[in-house]
Amino acid sequence: MLLSSCTHHHHHYRQHNAAPRRTHAGRVAFGAWPTPRLAHGSHPARNGTAPARASNNKQQQPEGQQQQKPKQEMDMVERMVSFFFPKALSDPAPMGLKRINFDELPDQYCEMDERAAPVPGDERDPLVVAVRPLLARTQLQGRPLKCVYDAENDGWNPAAFHVKVDGLGAAVVVAGTSGGAVLGGYNPEGWIGLGEDRASNGAFLFTWPHWGKDKNKGDVRSGRTQSREGKGEGPFKLAKVGGPNLAVIDNPGSGPQFGADGLSIPLKPRGKERLAKSKLGTYYSRLPDGGRSLFGPGDDPKRAELEWLKVYVADARGVEWKLEGITWKSTVVE
Repeated sequence: MLLSSCTHHHHHYRQHNAAPRRTHAGRVAFGAWPTPRLAHGSHPARNGTAPARASNNKQQQPEGQQQQKPKQEMDMVERMVSFFFPKALSDPAPMGLKRINFDELPDQYCEMDERAAPVPGDERDPLVVAVRPLLARTQLQGRPLKCVYDAENDGWNPAAFHVKVDGLGAAVVVAGTSGGAVLGGYNPEGWIGLGEDRASNGAFLFTWPHWGKDKNKGDVRSGRTQSREGKGEGPFKLAKVGGPNLAVIDNPGSGPQFGADGLSIPLKPRGKERLAKSKLGTYYSRLPDGGRSLFGPGDDPKRAELEWLKVYVADARGVEWKLEGITWKSTVVE
């Protein structure tokens, strides 16, 4: 049902991280809800090299002699490995160890160009239809989603939030403001409530700042929208910037928090449980027009009151957790 995000001045920025050739810390525009469109224009090859341009003055090769392709120069590490292990670089599984293909691993970067295809059952929940295209190359792509936390039913407080979401793996937070914006974020690492700062290059925020509200049903949950197609009203997908650290802050005494200030929903203190804060640019990309808030024009740009808040996870058998160093990592188990 949507997917758009625009680059400021039509530029893409690359984020430096463990897999720099895969990370886009920029903003790309997709088509407006309900039929998302990919951003126009070609992009460099995924291995970081641009496709070669055809030359108009090719040199003719002697008859019977084939044109030789230029050999790619090896870096220092590759030269060292090839010196001691001549066949290692050509062997797809050297010494029985399979090479890692980052294209096969989800959440290695924030995918800004592709959109995820619908999954059977999505049509039962308008919010899932809306968010689904944003989940390309994530753990949740191709998996049915289920709502595990609804603040209206489960409670606007940190304890209720963590009881419902902890240990369930990758999750999507979706909320609606009193000013009519629909916003949220994707947490690839999930929550476990142990006070860890979760690092990830695959985390991102998103917003429809001009979504509007249906007078009869109240908001996007009705399956209808006042957003006008082709007006650049979202969604805007905002990638993690400044490296993977502090993508999500997993505080057992607070609600969802992306970065130190990207999107914070503390769910406290009493009487202010519905207040959310947003400041873009430090941990997550700014809006295409340079805007520094996820909220809409009908909201205070620094803080907004939420009318509803939901969290979705994979509708799967469970989640397998492994300790990597000092950080717990989750994998959805089918």
